[in-house]
Amino acid sequence: MEWKKFWRLWIQKILRNIASVKYQWLLFLYVPVIYGMLNGKWINNDTMWIPYISPALGLGFLGGGFVTLAISRIYVKTQLNGETDYDSHLDTDN
Repeated sequence: MEWKKFWRLWIQKILRNIASVKYQWLLFLYVPVIYGMLNGKWINNDTMWIPYISPALGLGFLGGGFVTLAISRIYVKTQLNGETDYDSHLDTDN
């Protein structure tokens, strides 16, 4: 019975993360970038394929977006309560 409880809690956590605004914002930003990285056009009489967004640019954008959201979360959490003790107040499950 313990495994059923574990999987129920795990599914609830996944659904809670999907419902969060952070996840939806990342999805809104990531879908066009990934689409551009995987799709492109043929040039030189169909001998060379070039993606709309280069892999380096796309991965840089995706990583930069994630880092920006993570830093903004740390900034907001420490500014609202005036405390700067990072270890005890940064709970990612909130």
